[in-house]
Amino acid sequence: MFKVKSFQRRIFLALLGVGLVPSMILLLAGTVILRGTVTGAGTAGPWGSLAESGQTLLDAVQEAPIDDPQLALAARAHREALSESLRFSGIFTVVADQILTLIPFLALLMALLVGILSYWAARQLSRGFSRPIRDLVGWTQLIALEQPLPAPGPADTRGVLEFTQLREALRQMSEQLEEGRHQAMQAQKLRSWTEMARRVAHELKNPLTPMRMAAESVSRLEGERAREAGEVLLEEIARLEEMARNFAQFGRMPEGPPSEVDLVELLESLVSQHEGAGPSLRFEPPSGIPTVLAHYDALLRCFRNLLLNAVQAAGPGGQVAVTMACGDDHLRIEILDTGPGIPEAHRERIWEPDFTTRSGGTGLGLAMVRRTISAHGGQVAARNRPEGGAAFLVKLPLDSPKPDSPPNTLKGSPG
Repeated sequence: MFKVKSFQRRIFLALLGVGLVPSMILLLAGTVILRGTVTGAGTAGPWGSLAESGQTLLDAVQEAPIDDPQLALAARAHREALSESLRFSGIFTVVADQILTLIPFLALLMALLVGILSYWAARQLSRGFSRPIRDLVGWTQLIALEQPLPAPGPADTRGVLEFTQLREALRQMSEQLEEGRHQAMQAQKLRSWTEMARRVAHELKNPLTPMRMAAESVSRLEGERAREAGEVLLEEIARLEEMARNFAQFGRMPEGPPSEVDLVELLESLVSQHEGAGPSLRFEPPSGIPTVLAHYDALLRCFRNLLLNAVQAAGPGGQVAVTMACGDDHLRIEILDTGPGIPEAHRERIWEPDFTTRSGGTGLGLAMVRRTISAHGGQVAARNRPEGGAAFLVKLPLDSPKPDSPPNTLKGSPG
């Protein structure tokens, strides 16, 4: 089994090889060249042969009678120059021999110096690389534990560019995983509520018919108290029937092929139904609004819920406005009211099936709106208006709806 080497050891071996091998090669080549130079230029080489031939020549000149004093003087000068050259050649040979003797020690010293420098450089580089690597390993553990990553800081702009890009990629991955976990949780919660809504609707519908018949019989009895009791029973049964219908509608999403839906006509019909209910209603759609492929009944229930919520929030004397606009690939419908707005603590919870702030409410209205719009491949969001009141924005695609698309909501202000 292979032994895993540390990052620092790998860098050390690489730097040691890069620094030591060329140095040893150059040192060996220099030694060979120096040895050849000493052998070729020292007393044992040409300088020695020159000395012997020169000495023979000078001896012959000295023994022969020389009448020319200048020739004798030149021979004497040549002898002195030759002796001086031989002396320097001997010194060079001794020094070269000493250097050749010290070369192994110099090689050892160079190897030690290169090793120390390689170790220092490897330590510095490994610290510079291993520290961000350890940080990134810690980030992966935080992601696995579903904990938030450290916020971006000045350290992200320093260091190696690749590590900065890796940090940014991990942050994006963490956000995407968090969004995926949130969507999976919402989908699971929605499935649970859908199943529960179907069961509750079924359980409510079964006894309501005989209860209504019995209440009608009681209301027809003689006596004021019997009639009042019958009317109370009929009112409560009607409320239970409405609740059962809400549960049934929540548990049954649009089915079958979509059809062309004129949202202008649909919204005009709803606005006319709620006129005179308290606040003033305003709906002035622009011309040229195209139809959308959708399920008419589902959208009717959806916008009826949104408009009813706006009317109830605005109250008598308030105002409700419905606006429409056509984008490149979607249709925007916004319902605005002058009510108290949405408390910040409830901004995200209003879409939950089990949340309501109205007495007698089931909490299914906005949850059904969200699921219906999502089933049509659209988006829905809520915000508070700066001038007061709430605004609900619905975006519907102009192409065919995608029932299998996951629930989605808009982030921030839908402006």
